[in-house]
Amino acid sequence: MQALRNIGIIGRITMLEGARKQVFHVLLMVAVVMIFGATVLAHFDNKVQAKMLADLSLASMFFVSAAIAITITVTGLPGEMEQKTVYPVLAKAVSRGQFVLGKFAGAMGTVAIGMAVMAIAFVFVEWWFLAGHIDFAVLYVVPFLFLETAILAAISLTLSTVCSWPLAWFLSVVICLLGNVKFQLYTSLMSKHPSAFNKVTINGLYHLLPSLESFNFKDALVHHLTVPNLYLWQTALYGLCYTAAMLTLASISFSRREL
Repeated sequence: MQALRNIGIIGRITMLEGARKQVFHVLLMVAVVMIFGATVLAHFDNKVQAKMLADLSLASMFFVSAAIAITITVTGLPGEMEQKTVYPVLAKAVSRGQFVLGKFAGAMGTVAIGMAVMAIAFVFVEWWFLAGHIDFAVLYVVPFLFLETAILAAISLTLSTVCSWPLAWFLSVVICLLGNVKFQLYTSLMSKHPSAFNKVTINGLYHLLPSLESFNFKDALVHHLTVPNLYLWQTALYGLCYTAAMLTLASISFSRREL
């Protein structure tokens, strides 16, 4: 119970600090503007307008949430060490693993606030622009966007324990991009590099990279296509396991780091 209390306290402080940061306000404002701006691009019949609005809004929601998560997590631990605020916290019977989990929980709390604001903006724009029509089915994808963002946050947090925050930020963005084109990249590389050594290397990288494209079923929901429940459960389980694995690595790495 004390461990959970420690994680909760650190998480709450981190969340409040993240919500007060100017970069959070700027990114959130950009997302809201993009959601409202999506109405400018939709000048077709109501069904097409609804699909375009939902597609553009969900894309904006993911990219801005990912930017918030990466920015907060890559600067969290290095910032605490640079300002030397981590030392009195760790001196109060708080383990390094609890500190890492608290920083992650706080970052995701900030992301949750941002996603809630963006979801409300989307619902309002859809209600206003489409004369009272609200497609709540599209909002089912939001928890999966949150889980996808959690994977990126866990990766960013892990990277921040082994390298400088600018490098961690750059690598996190690269991993985000590669994770969203993972299968296409794998197919292309396997066809161009058929040697046994290259195949082993490519397969290793393929399994290490997060399968972010597995979460890209928002198009199916936008177009009212059925997504099998088994696929949703498998995707959620994969996201939770990958996040847990990254947080374990982050805790181990931070525990071995000299402060």
